[in-house]
Amino acid sequence: MTFKELLNCVKFEDVAPHIVKMYPDMKNSLGWFNLHFDMLRHLPPVVHEDANDKVCHITLRNDENGTESYLDAFPMEGDYWEHSLTKEIIVDSDVKATNEELVACCLWHTSFYGFVEKHLDEKFGEICLGRDSYSYNKVWTMRNYGIIRKYGGTIPTIRELSMSKKQKLTRLTKDNIWYGSNRLNKSKRKRMFRQEFMVHYYERMAHISEFIVQAIPALDNGKNYLTTEQLCELFQSENFCSEEIMSFADDNESGANYLMNIISRYDMVQRMDGIVVCLITGTRHEVLSDNEQRLCNYLTEGRKHSDLIIGVDTSLGNQVIIRYAAYNSKTNII
Repeated sequence: MTFKELLNCVKFEDVAPHIVKMYPDMKNSLGWFNLHFDMLRHLPPVVHEDANDKVCHITLRNDENGTESYLDAFPMEGDYWEHSLTKEIIVDSDVKATNEELVACCLWHTSFYGFVEKHLDEKFGEICLGRDSYSYNKVWTMRNYGIIRKYGGTIPTIRELSMSKKQKLTRLTKDNIWYGSNRLNKSKRKRMFRQEFMVHYYERMAHISEFIVQAIPALDNGKNYLTTEQLCELFQSENFCSEEIMSFADDNESGANYLMNIISRYDMVQRMDGIVVCLITGTRHEVLSDNEQRLCNYLTEGRKHSDLIIGVDTSLGNQVIIRYAAYNSKTNII
């Protein structure tokens, strides 16, 4: 059978225990595996003639020590997902595995560079810049700064960051910098410290500015009270994390209900003092549906500070997208 047919033979809840058993480090990523599984099921299979292969061999391989065997699916990594769905699954005669175990193995390989399209874009954007995270994040940040300023936002300089934030970046730099075994004069050590500091600075500013840029189109909605300038206060947060999570619900299912079930089951959203939730729906409506309200209530429940932005993208249909920025701050910075 093809990989697409194999996926349709199983349920993710039956595959999940095998992912944890076979890849223990992935225990905290089950929510993303679930999204990846459903995304693949919704993709139409498409053959790409320049792909790695038209079949996928499932074999048993020995680990580095030669003491244990593990399932391997080759070739799956790096191919277009829609092409991987067309691959005929060929299982070696010495492999004794259930369909659920086969799917767990294949999912690990197909998600190697990312669980969803957004992850792939970020991964290969970095690869195109030679895996230089400093250059990648700086280019990303500068692009976002231009958009934010265009819409009235103000980006703080390094000097304008809170003292506690600068101290944290300094500690992070000291923990990660390595001067090597050679003796360096003060000027060279200072330059190396500055370079390492800017790596962490741009990594932080890239993620915050990206969230703001993604939220800007929804701010024109008359229901939203936040401005670009207010969102720029996120740059002053003590700690920050953001993520985008899209639903892959079936045609007769609410995207909001789908995300609610997965996010709550796998506790996918970090718990911090504050959160800004940007909910993008596929239809315009005056008030949130019951499922959308329930999802937003779950995301904001127990936070000291919470804000909600509503946006519309008619191409989504019954799907929804959640973009959130969670942060720690002594005060409500927005």
